[in-house]
This record gives sequence, structure tokens and C-alpha cells, in this order.
Amino acid sequence: MEPLTVVERYILRFFYACIAYALIGFSWGAIQSGIPVIRHFLEAPAARFIILAHGHINLLGWVEMAIFGASYYIIPKVLKQDVYSERLLKIHFWSHNFGLCLMVIGFFVAGYLGGSLFWDGTPELIAKAKAPWMGMVGMGGFLVLAANGVFAYNIYKTAAARRG
Repeated sequence: MEPLTVVERYILRFFYACIAYALIGFSWGAIQSGIPVIRHFLEAPAARFIILAHGHINLLGWVEMAIFGASYYIIPKVLKQDVYSERLLKIHFWSHNFGLCLMVIGFFVAGYLGGSLFWDGTPELIAKAKAPWMGMVGMGGFLVLAANGVFAYNIYKTAAARRG
């Protein structure tokens, strides 16, 4: 059996990440909805960021990772063309995962702090406690957006090489 290429290894990494994020996201959702004390905590408007963390881990982790892995596999096969850049593929994978982790941690901590302060804190105190964590969400979101741009460019150049 011949060893996997770099592209094949990264395609598998996208799918492994997809599976990991799916297991985390599905479990998280079951816990959020199935445990009454957590469900009650999340009813505080300031805790909604925990729900956003759950949604982002499912969408940007489970769904996008599956789409990326499938795209990096299918498009070169259909075009009978190698992926334009292995380096960009690696950058895409790592920056997307790092950015997503920053977003999820930032959302979770902001939601936890906001929910904890909701009943006894002032809106100003809640906003001040959440601010650095929402900055982290913003940095992670920018990194995910940039990673998606790298993906789009790499796929575009792969297709353009076929036409050229």
C-alpha cells in the first residue's frame, strides 16, 4: 500500500476534525437542552453567547469541515487536476481550526460571565466582563473568514489551472 500524499492526509484531517466537532456539538446540544438547570441558565439573555458557541462549532466545525474535505477531494478528481497549493491547504486547515477554537472559547466565556452576572449585575458590568472575550470572538472570526478566503482562492486556482 502506497503512503498517502500531503493532500490526502489533509483531506482526512478535515474529516477527522468534522467528526470531532460533530461529537462535541451534538453532545453540547443535548446537554443544553436536556439538563434543566443549564436550560434555565441559558434563558438569561446575557448567556446567549453559549448558544452561539454551540451553533458555531456545529456550522463552522462539523458542516464546513465536511464541505472542505469533500471539496478538496472531489474538485481535483472532477478536473483531473492537482490541488493548486498544498501550502495553502495546510494554512486553510490550521487557521480555520485555530480561529474556530478562539471563537468558541470566546463565545462560551462571554456567555458564562454574562449569564452569571445577569441577575445581580448592571448592563455596564456585564458588557465590561464580556468585552475582552468578544474581542477574542472577533479575532477568531476574522481568522476563519481569512481561512475561507484561502480555500476559495486555492479552489479557484485549481480550476483555473485546468482551463489554462
